Amino acid sequence: MNLLIVDDEELTREGLLNSIDWASLGIINIYQADDGINGLALARKHKPQIILSDVRMPRMDGIEMANRIREDSPDCHIIFMSGYSDKEYLKAAIRLKAISYVEKPILPREVEDAVKEAISADAIHQLNKDSATRQMREANAKLALEITYLKLEDADVIDRQFTALHMPVKQSTSFTTLIVKFVDGFSSIGNTALGGILDEFNRLTEPYHIKYLWAVKQDEYLICHLFSADRLSFPLLSKIIHKLSDILSKSCHFYIAVGKSVTGASKVFDSYNSAVILLASSFFYEYNSVLQNEKENRESTQISLDIISNFHEALSSQNKEEALIIVKSLYSKLINNQGVLVNYVKDFYYKLFMELYRTAAHMQVYLSDTEGSSETILDYISKSGTLTILHNLLMEKVDRLFLSMETNIQENSTIFLIKAFISKNFQNENLSVKDISEHVYLSTSYVCTIFKNETGKTLNQYLTEYRIGRAKILLLDPRYKITDISAKVGYNDGNYFGKTFKKMVGLSPSEFREQNAK
Repeated sequence: MNLLIVDDEELTREGLLNSIDWASLGIINIYQADDGINGLALARKHKPQIILSDVRMPRMDGIEMANRIREDSPDCHIIFMSGYSDKEYLKAAIRLKAISYVEKPILPREVEDAVKEAISADAIHQLNKDSATRQMREANAKLALEITYLKLEDADVIDRQFTALHMPVKQSTSFTTLIVKFVDGFSSIGNTALGGILDEFNRLTEPYHIKYLWAVKQDEYLICHLFSADRLSFPLLSKIIHKLSDILSKSCHFYIAVGKSVTGASKVFDSYNSAVILLASSFFYEYNSVLQNEKENRESTQISLDIISNFHEALSSQNKEEALIIVKSLYSKLINNQGVLVNYVKDFYYKLFMELYRTAAHMQVYLSDTEGSSETILDYISKSGTLTILHNLLMEKVDRLFLSMETNIQENSTIFLIKAFISKNFQNENLSVKDISEHVYLSTSYVCTIFKNETGKTLNQYLTEYRIGRAKILLLDPRYKITDISAKVGYNDGNYFGKTFKKMVGLSPSEFREQNAK
């Protein structure tokens, strides 16, 4: 705590400094002044919690100084010292709610007791202040949520609640709702960072006489209603919101959706709803973007299905440049676009990933970092929080496909023929090693030996892995029943298919589908 000693007698000040163990009382900084004018200047500069002041001093007495200090620091605790038993001074001390009045000659013990009383009073005051602040914040948050669902017949009740919070509003009051979506959750910010953000936001809004209510919803969204007696102009709002964005950028990833401005508390739900609609398009923007109504970006965007077939042709013809042009063109149509549905776009990218995987399976190359990885198309889509992340994943897989095809070591022609035969006939449940060996005009024993030596796997092992790999791709498509998938990959016995699948993948077919559907 900080303490200010104001007395025109240097001996008195020095005696107080040296006769009391201030540190043991929790007093960290002690300032000195020789009259009321200098005392007032120091009080305004250092904001001491406790002031120990003489009453009679030249230029400005202690009573006048205390009156002026109270205007700036109403919560400071004042202890008067005087050698005069003057009732008028006592009355003034009472009016100023002084903690104590110590008579001169001063006894250090009396001063120490008075300072302890001031410290105790300050602690109680801070506790009450914190409690009041917490209650006020809770009431603000409750009202912030209530007015997002306000009915017209509740308007009078809401007006009274604003008044109770010392923020009266009129029918002409202008409101604008902001919704901040925190990518990693509101709780990830931390109380210290939040306090700093609120302090800076207060400094932003106060010069324009803008007030606000805010509340957290589901630890993901912060709902903030800005309101002012004056109309909240678009340039002013943009200035405040973009500065808020700069502040938040220091602590987290987020989106800010700006609702339309409305007049009167009864229309706040319109502003809130428009912000909710905007926030639905956040997938198409980079992190830390501010989303506002942009008419040119709200026109409905149609994506031609020809993109899928063109992408297929580019992959089949091994034309990497054309495949990348198709993907980049699609991305440029969608980025920062408010006129397209997120699920529609994700489904479109799902189809592009499927084309990649089909091509990879046909070319006998892997698109995952490790061979046999259980990573699926829906893994890519579910972990992509933005269009940019999803697009970059697709671009990465395209690069990986063509790199694998370019660097793939040319296999023994017999092995190539065997794999090609399996890829065309794996659906036949009766496919056998004998069928394969007859296709390449070699004995069964020789085919088994050469295949194991070249690939490190037996023919039956490779066939099983190939079938299960194809089954995993089909399981990602909810249109297919598991029994149908079993038959499509060469297992007419559904139970045997299920056991084989679980042995290799660690999950049953239904568990695999359910996990990836999430």
